[in-house]
Amino acid sequence: MASAVGGLGVRRASSGWGWILASGILGLLVGVIALFNLGATIVFAAVFFGIGLVVQGALEIGVAWRAETGSTGRGWLVVFGVLALVAGFIVLVLPGAGIAALAWGLFLWFLIAGVHDLLVGFTEREHRGWNLALGALSIVVALVFLFSPGTAVWTIAVMVALGFLLRGAMDVGLALSMRRTG
Repeated sequence: MASAVGGLGVRRASSGWGWILASGILGLLVGVIALFNLGATIVFAAVFFGIGLVVQGALEIGVAWRAETGSTGRGWLVVFGVLALVAGFIVLVLPGAGIAALAWGLFLWFLIAGVHDLLVGFTEREHRGWNLALGALSIVVALVFLFSPGTAVWTIAVMVALGFLLRGAMDVGLALSMRRTG
């Protein structure tokens, strides 16, 4: 029977469990450090978020470029892509000021995504419920970030730390599972 975590490939590659364990331990250590140093974590996250925004913006514009003229949401993809590119470059050039831009960027990101999802939900039958629910949730998140930008910054730092902790714990679990099946 295959492992629920790693699939059939776990047995074949079980000799590398030590590297995965080391990766998991490193992830746990980074997560703990990030959790106790949220200021540095948010600066680190801002830089990586800037890179992510640039990539996301380019991809959104590329998708819009390739979409059929008149496709639902094509214009929103262009707007969303341009906003993501601009925000990404701001964060990369000015990481300190980028933290504030990150909070505002998140607000705009969730607001525009929420409006887009609501529009798609109201105009398209396919996945209507999911689009409407996601649109409403995105707008609620945008409003929380609008009225409490500090909450947005703190939330980002905590989520980065928790992401490292959870990924580290999952890697440790996978490595121990691989060791047992090897």
